[in-house]
Parts: sequence; C-alpha cells; structure tokens
Amino acid sequence: MMTGDKRTNFLTIIILVLLILSALCVSAQKQQNELSIYSGGGLATFCFQPLIKNASSMGYGGDAGVGFTGFISPHWGIYIGAGAGIFNVKNNINNFIFITPKQEDCEGYLYDLYTTLNGYKETHKAIFLSIPLMLQFQTKMGHSLNWRKNKRVGYYAMAGAKALFLFSNNYTSEITSLYNTAYYPEFDNWINSLPILGLGAFDGHNTSGKLKFGILAMVTFETGAKWRIGKNLFLYTGIYFDYGLNDPNKKKRKVPESFTWALPEEFENFTLLKFTNRINLMTVGLKLRLALMQPPIREPCHHY
Repeated sequence: MMTGDKRTNFLTIIILVLLILSALCVSAQKQQNELSIYSGGGLATFCFQPLIKNASSMGYGGDAGVGFTGFISPHWGIYIGAGAGIFNVKNNINNFIFITPKQEDCEGYLYDLYTTLNGYKETHKAIFLSIPLMLQFQTKMGHSLNWRKNKRVGYYAMAGAKALFLFSNNYTSEITSLYNTAYYPEFDNWINSLPILGLGAFDGHNTSGKLKFGILAMVTFETGAKWRIGKNLFLYTGIYFDYGLNDPNKKKRKVPESFTWALPEEFENFTLLKFTNRINLMTVGLKLRLALMQPPIREPCHHY
C-alpha cells in the first residue's frame, strides 16, 4: 500500500506525463502524429555484478498499452506511452560459502563459522505500470495521397528511458540445505558436527513475502521495420532491449554474514539474501505496435 509521500510522488509523475503529452500535441500540429497500441514480450533475467559461478537467472516478461508519437520532422519524433505488464524471474545459485567471524561458544571460546548454502533459489513476480519516453528516428513514410502505389517498408529506431511502477511485487526464496563448520583459531582445530552450536548439516526452508511499492528506472532501445498497411495505418514490428539502472529490492536483502543459524528457528526467518553487489533486471523480446497516423493540421488560408 502506498504511503502519503509515495502517492504524492506518483500523482506528480502522472501530471508531468500529461503535461508532456499536451506539449507534444501542440508541437506536432504542423507535422503528422500517431496514436498507437502496442504489445511486447520476451525473456527477462537479472544481471549479477560481479558475476557468480554456478549461478543462473531466467524468466519472462512483457507489457501492453497505448502510445503517442509527436513528429517534429518527417524523420524524428518523440514517443510517450503508458502500459501494464508483468515479469517473472527465478535466480538459482548452486552453492555459496560465507564466513561469520568471532562467534562465541557456550564456554567462551571464539570461533569462525563457515556456512555453505546449497540450492539457493529466489523467484520474483511483479505487476507494473510502464511509462516510456523515447526519441524515434524513422525513414521517411509521410502521408501520401498515392499510398497504394508506394507501399514501401520503412525502418525505425527508438531510444530513451522507461519507469516501471511496481504495484505488486512478490517473492519466494528457498534454501535446499546448509552445512556449518567451525574453526577455532586459538586451537587450530575444526568442529564439523555439534548441533548445540548449529554445526553440521541441516535441511533447508523456504519463505515468501510481498515487497513494498517500488520504482525501477530502465534504459530502453527498440528497432525494426515499419509497414504501411492502410492509408493512415502502420504496423511496427521490432525487437526491444531494456536494462534496469537500480534494484528496488536492495533494502530488503540481508547480508548472509549477519546470520549464525545457531538455532533452527533463526534459519526459518531468512529473507532475500545479498549474494552480489548489484542486481539489474534485463529484458529482450519482440514488440508489435499498430499506429494510426493523423494528418497534419493545416492552418486555414486567409484571402484578403
């Protein structure tokens, strides 16, 4: 649920988008402009920085919505849209090891706890509102009274930014098993199994939760072909690439070193784990856009 400040920020962004849309309508009056509907989808993945061995991330995502392109010349235009979409991505890490130093046992001796997590998995499912703002270039395909004899295919490219407003952002995380062992520097000795200290092999657990409302900023690129299918009707067929600039779930993640797993109930309270410095969403796929071109508004001629 959005707080008062987040609701105010969201309304401010919507008002700003409407103002930009109004300005585009005014600037495009002497040029052609397009109203469109679009749909796209493809692969989605999280990019880990730095990279992690024995790790993978894969899923799907897509959105659909409406858009407006105000052309400032036959080749250049500014596109703004609004749509709803989803993504579903699963991260898998076969195993990773972390160390929790200077733990104290029941007799006051210090040891370093070495923990191996096996089969760590997390799944992210989100529903979002998408607001893209992009600069479009195209080969010339202006309004033509002789369009039936000039059915040439055009090409286009778009680049810009996109904001995803994550209204529903759910996750599940799971650890198949873990193994704890302790190293006593004072005695140069290892203890591999002592349940009272949480040492040995343990079964894993899973958990799920809902993350707070978040905003994901992305850079976006799209390119493809533009087909005239009617006098004022065009079909865009292209591929797109989006890359996230931030991780809205970053504050939810906990550093594994902060857990000792000494007691079984502590293990059951784990949440999303921080296993790398940066996690960025990346999507690539196909996009279709059906656009209706409105002829430029002609200023009336005045005869004196």
